[in-house]
Amino acid sequence: MSKKAKISFVALMVLFVTILVMVVARPYRVSGDCMEPAIIDGKLYFLNKLAPYVRLYKMGDIILFNHENRVWISRIVALESDTIHIKKDRILVNDIVLEDSVDRNWSNWKYGRYAIVKPFLVPKDHVYVLSDNLSAHHDDSRVFGPIHNSSILGLVW
Repeated sequence: MSKKAKISFVALMVLFVTILVMVVARPYRVSGDCMEPAIIDGKLYFLNKLAPYVRLYKMGDIILFNHENRVWISRIVALESDTIHIKKDRILVNDIVLEDSVDRNWSNWKYGRYAIVKPFLVPKDHVYVLSDNLSAHHDDSRVFGPIHNSSILGLVW
């Protein structure tokens, strides 16, 4: 392979990787403690923008989404047609206690109104999201309700 061909190949690879990162896995620096300990304030994570085209979102996914002209981060805890109710330091989805590996801080969890006072049915094409650190007073679906799927930017890795 000639020197010119090697330079062209390297340039092509750099261009390919750059496009791949910008289209599929965009780097994103997270600000705030709402998802600690899973997502650490100030660290760099990747936003997988391709995932929604490959598979449906599922409970436990950490997502970035647009809300009120800002980008937010939260974890999906209920999907469309699920009934969610948060009470006594527990999350109930379809009247079953959500058993996940998230170590939530339950201090001040009664922040907001959706699914706290009474069960809430997640509408079609929406998800219900929560912060892992419920005491951070980070707005999530408890405050602004469910998130429409079209507002989701992608999965966080």
